[in-house]
Amino acid sequence: MKRISPTTCLIALLFLGSCGSPDPSPKEDNNPSNSETKGVSSNEESPKTHSDRAWSGAEAANQAKDVALVRTTTLQRRLAQKSLVAVADVVSLDEVDVFPERTQPIVELLVEEGDRVHSGQVLARLRDKVEQLALAEAQVRLSEAENENARAERDHARNTSLKESTGETGTQLISDRELETSRQAMVTASTAHAAAKVAQDRAKFEMEQTVIRAPIAGTIATREISLGDMANPSARAFQIVDDSQPKAIFYRPQRELSLLHKNQLFQAESEALPGRSLHGKIDRVSPVVDMESGTFKVTASLNTDAGPIPIGVLVKLRLVLDEHPQALMVPKKAIQFKGKEMFCFVVQEDKAVRVSITPGFEEPNFIEALSVDGSLKAGDEVVMVGADRLADGDSVEIATE
Repeated sequence: MKRISPTTCLIALLFLGSCGSPDPSPKEDNNPSNSETKGVSSNEESPKTHSDRAWSGAEAANQAKDVALVRTTTLQRRLAQKSLVAVADVVSLDEVDVFPERTQPIVELLVEEGDRVHSGQVLARLRDKVEQLALAEAQVRLSEAENENARAERDHARNTSLKESTGETGTQLISDRELETSRQAMVTASTAHAAAKVAQDRAKFEMEQTVIRAPIAGTIATREISLGDMANPSARAFQIVDDSQPKAIFYRPQRELSLLHKNQLFQAESEALPGRSLHGKIDRVSPVVDMESGTFKVTASLNTDAGPIPIGVLVKLRLVLDEHPQALMVPKKAIQFKGKEMFCFVVQEDKAVRVSITPGFEEPNFIEALSVDGSLKAGDEVVMVGADRLADGDSVEIATE
């Protein structure tokens, strides 16, 4: 067996000693007691902070729940009306198409669309040279006939006078035959004069046919001829509508037949006439219900004291069927619903009091409250904003701004 030298043994012992010696620093850092102490200190501080915050939030929520900020309006009594709304077209019952009576070129136009005309007013003229010549000829012939008729009347009157008188010898100055001849000549001249007068009237009539006149008073709605066009009796030249008595015609369902009657007043408005209030009355209600549509026809007249109403515009009519002079009107924004119940909240002594509503007449922004037990009255402050977050008895504060 080989012997190990003392020097080699010493080196080996030193090497083993350096590898197995513990490091004091890591032991100190990894001390379990220190780690537990730090953990406990952190956990104790965190729960205390969260608890304080939760307590503050709950307290703020309770305070917000105690007093609700709302906006209110004061209830008032005023006139409430039950009305019916209908839409109708404005029409004219007198609407006339004007046609020329002769085929002649148009030489003059005197009116334009939109012009108001009276009955008999000249609208246009056609070429009338031939008719003027015919009229002049008829007037000449009439003048000749008048002269001949006057001469025949004078001759017959003279002959009649001679027939009635006698000469110095007692004989007649004219025979019966001569008297009869003069009478026949007078009759012929009178007939010729009458015929000449008829011919003149016919020439005047043909002359008048070259002039287009308005058959009624109204407004020129359409002009369909131009200067130089050839007028045609089969082609419309003008259309005239009488807008002095405009009508509104509309149809209503048969369930409203008993609600509408003659002379019933209404108000109306139209987008074509902004800012202008129209009014009128019902002229007639048809007693016949259309079997296909289930509606009946209503014809109403519009008042034109404030000015003419254009034919063809659309108007919105509001007919008053009934009215309550002292109705308690609640804004629709203040009304809440739960099932079939309709209610609102009234502020009394800084508390929200829930009040049921029995509806009456309805308007676009208000509903009449039929208060049977007197729970609502004029002057009450009803909640307009914030009512959806309230319950009966909640404390409220009215916003001042």
